[in-house]
Amino acid sequence: MIQKRIFLFISSLVVLMLISISVIVYFYFFQTMREKEIDSAVRYSNGTKQSVELILSFMNNTVNSISKNRNVIKELSGQFNGSDEEAASSRTIVHSLINNLVSIHEYIRKIEIIGNREGGSYFSTVTGEVQGRIAERNAEIEGKLKGCYKDAADTYYFLCVNGNVISFVVPIFEPQSGYRLGFLVIDINRSYLEEIVATTTGGADEKVLIVTAENETILSYPYTANLSGVTEQYPQLLKQEQTQINGRIFGQESIIVSDSISYSNWRIVRMIDTAKINASMNQLGQIGLLALLLFLIISFVASYRLSIYFTKPIIELNRKIKQFEKGNMDTRIDIIRTDELGQLSNSFNKMVVKLDTLLRRTIEEEQKKSEMEFELLQSQINPHFLYNTLDSIRWLAVIQNVDNIGHMTTSLIQLLKYSISHKGRMVALSEEINMIKNYITIQKYRYGDIFEVEFDIQDEACDCCVLNLILQPLVENAIYHGMESREEGGIIRIEAHIRSGERLEISVIDNGSGMDENEWRSGAGSIKKMHTGIGLRNVEERIKLYFGEQYGLRIGSGIGEGTRMTITLPRLYPESGSAD
Repeated sequence: MIQKRIFLFISSLVVLMLISISVIVYFYFFQTMREKEIDSAVRYSNGTKQSVELILSFMNNTVNSISKNRNVIKELSGQFNGSDEEAASSRTIVHSLINNLVSIHEYIRKIEIIGNREGGSYFSTVTGEVQGRIAERNAEIEGKLKGCYKDAADTYYFLCVNGNVISFVVPIFEPQSGYRLGFLVIDINRSYLEEIVATTTGGADEKVLIVTAENETILSYPYTANLSGVTEQYPQLLKQEQTQINGRIFGQESIIVSDSISYSNWRIVRMIDTAKINASMNQLGQIGLLALLLFLIISFVASYRLSIYFTKPIIELNRKIKQFEKGNMDTRIDIIRTDELGQLSNSFNKMVVKLDTLLRRTIEEEQKKSEMEFELLQSQINPHFLYNTLDSIRWLAVIQNVDNIGHMTTSLIQLLKYSISHKGRMVALSEEINMIKNYITIQKYRYGDIFEVEFDIQDEACDCCVLNLILQPLVENAIYHGMESREEGGIIRIEAHIRSGERLEISVIDNGSGMDENEWRSGAGSIKKMHTGIGLRNVEERIKLYFGEQYGLRIGSGIGEGTRMTITLPRLYPESGSAD
């Protein structure tokens, strides 16, 4: 379940990101790229306009240079005052000037310099074309100029289109008087402009139309296409300085760009077919779609692998936990990773090991407790029968006035009653002290007055809970090992105090002969079991089993120095630690 959720989450996130990126790429990248492709095509088509303007600019400079030439003005004014040789030299210079221009620039078809007077000067690169009819030629030119474009500059010129010839006509004036001396006419081949347009046009995807301001077609490319209807369909192409619109040419979507050509009243209209650009964009779109599909497939595979990578340890951990719940303490997770999942697996393994160890230890401790309880029960040797028998002996001693036997028997009965009535493990310290007093009474009948017993019990300690029969082995050891070798003056002192507000310390101190350490300790701190009923070793083990390793029995003794045995227990009262 978790694997499917992670897979669906990662896949959904990746798909959403890819769709978002695709939308952004389409609206920004592809649209921007399309606009750049269009701008690039427009800039490339500007080469046609610049090439035509370059020729017109050169012609403008050429006609200005010739029309202001000093020798040309002198020849047309007829005021040359030099010798015949100087006059012939001047005419030769003018002829050389115009002939050199024609020979250098192949697009110049003819250059004429026509005087304004009948019988005046005439120069032409075509010899004898109008010789003898200068006036008639002047009239022809003046008539032609009425339909030509006039430049607005100070030294103006006329640009005329006639058939296959494009003519630059410049009036030549006398500098001082401003009188018109004649005309300069330069004819250029129209076919040359067509060749330039064909060379600089971007192939079959582009069409070019050059028209005058009056919508007169100068040339069009391709030559076989009739493009004159474009300006009629889109009249704004002739009105605005620079125009770019989207339209349809011969049924094809196109970008139509219109711009004026310098040094003329011409306008160039370029029509760029967007089919190629659209095809290029479509191809890029298809590539992008394939890339998107590929990324989706890769993302799904990666999402599946990631979901397995992250969920497999979790599923394995869940499976092992279920095995552990069924009680299989040998369960281990074999996941070798350095991330949090690997750490979690290691922690689980350590937890299982610790719980297994703790469980085994608990079982062992319970077994030891059971053995001790069984040993304690064995030591009682059917106390009910013994109690009834002793009670009969006590009454017999009272009847026969044997007080000491009756007194001793009474103490023994009280001791047996304590064993029978306290079946639980915990009793109040005051009850345990009363039991010790009965035990001492019995022992004093055996040993006489060779020892005395003193009690120093703190009031707060009387109500503390202790293990039953915990003091009897200590007092018994003090009597057997401390007092047996004495004849008198022996003292056994029993103390109980609260220490640090949390611990109960009970000490049994005697001034007997003492014990060598080897007598009561063997190995690493294990106490030998004495011949007493439960023994000091059992006292130590019972304390640690019930209260923990921080509690127990301490013995300090030396030959001739007496013995001090101290029990350390937690401070417990019936409301905080009740008897079992």
